Amino acid sequence: MHSTYPVGSFNRSAPSASAAVWFGALGFLAIVGFLLLPYAGLGGDGQNFYYTGISAATTWAVVAGAQRVRRPRRLPWLLLAAGQFFYTLGDVAYWVSHAIYDSDAFPAPADLFYLLQYPLVGAALVLLVRRRTPSWDTATLLDAAILALGLGMLWWVYLIGPLATDVDGSESLAGTLVSIAYPVMDLIVLATAIRLAVGAGSRSTAFRLLMASLLAMLAADMLYGLQTANDTYRDGGLPDVLWLCEYVLLGAAALHPSMRTLDQRAKVALPNVTAGRVLLLSLAALLPLVVLYARYVSEQHAGAPIVLLCGISLFALVITRMWMVLGIQQRLAIVDDLTGLKARGVLLSHLDLEVERGRQQRHNVGFILLDVDQFKLIEQIHGQPGGHEVLVDLAHRLVRLCGSAAVLGRVGDNMFAAVLPGYGSDHLMHAAARVREVVETEKFSIGDQEDVRVTVSIGVAGLHDDGTSSTELFEHAELALRRAKSAGRNRVYSAAGPVELR
Repeated sequence: MHSTYPVGSFNRSAPSASAAVWFGALGFLAIVGFLLLPYAGLGGDGQNFYYTGISAATTWAVVAGAQRVRRPRRLPWLLLAAGQFFYTLGDVAYWVSHAIYDSDAFPAPADLFYLLQYPLVGAALVLLVRRRTPSWDTATLLDAAILALGLGMLWWVYLIGPLATDVDGSESLAGTLVSIAYPVMDLIVLATAIRLAVGAGSRSTAFRLLMASLLAMLAADMLYGLQTANDTYRDGGLPDVLWLCEYVLLGAAALHPSMRTLDQRAKVALPNVTAGRVLLLSLAALLPLVVLYARYVSEQHAGAPIVLLCGISLFALVITRMWMVLGIQQRLAIVDDLTGLKARGVLLSHLDLEVERGRQQRHNVGFILLDVDQFKLIEQIHGQPGGHEVLVDLAHRLVRLCGSAAVLGRVGDNMFAAVLPGYGSDHLMHAAARVREVVETEKFSIGDQEDVRVTVSIGVAGLHDDGTSSTELFEHAELALRRAKSAGRNRVYSAAGPVELR
């Protein structure tokens, strides 16, 4: 038996976020303790042992969090747990080699465990992307490729390139290959994380914590690589603090109740282009020029061909993306991209056509304007993706309820319209009242919250009863809709007054 939740209510049977809050709070307190250990005379090996304990606690947290998810959907979290387990083994091996054997050999057994983490994390992210994406999304893939290529160029110029060319005989071939493997693995994880970040799906707390964890890991790895290349890395420094932040954020993400829906397939894709996304893509496209200028000023010409190749590739990707946006804008003039219904201009053209035909052939034409009640509140509670889910679900229900003869369109942010050829006054009133009743009765699902109550207000107008032109029909329906809203919402009104289903 399903319980009913009004808009904005929460399922209290769901696990609370207290475990994630406690783990995060204690974890960051532990990081503060890690920084204070040298002042208590417990630096060096003591810090390494303490560090390993936090790493092991994170492995436990991710495994515990994975148990909250139904078995078929555990795999991404189990892969993350396995990756963290290998990271913990690497931390243990690092501590043993330094504390017991006093060895600074490179590569060391710890490096094998550290490197094994990356394929597992990458596989988990790929799986999350595949599960969250509602359909093949070329636009988002291009956006991710542009961002990844721009950042990957920086990775190559300042990390991978110097390691690959700095072979002076002082380091073994194995050491060189392992040194290169770290930034290459980082680059693969970075590209996958960007695809996850810009793709469809809810931006839940667990999602944000996971992305913050990946950001901390990549920042720590990059800083570690730069410090190692300049021989300035020391245990207990900023890279270690960032890695500990990665651990704590990952553990908190795994313990947060919203992690259960992290891989939930989105009902709709994200808006095609936003101002923030355009800014990011523009900055990524400018990176090759900035890097070339910086290399020119510093008289460092190594890697210039790679930067030039990346610049040409970015230019081609951006042009392709612009071409796609142009095609989408042309299609949006006909079809609403979110719901698949007719765009406003096309629907009004259909209304003009049907009204003219109705006047000539003396048959009826019904017109319905429908508005989602308290839609701004829905978006405040469930976010923009939740609002989009409601609109898409409502569009599907309108198609089912109005039948194939109706012409349906989205004419506003949360407003729909239907042109109903052949609908007389009684038939029109009955159809509108039926739509209102079904929308109220059949609950909506938003994210992981089921049985959300959504209502609509409807204004109706009919040819011959409320006007003899499409403009008059629209104005009368709009006036009736405002009266339905003013009367308390969840009502159907015509110019004559309220309409009830009989």
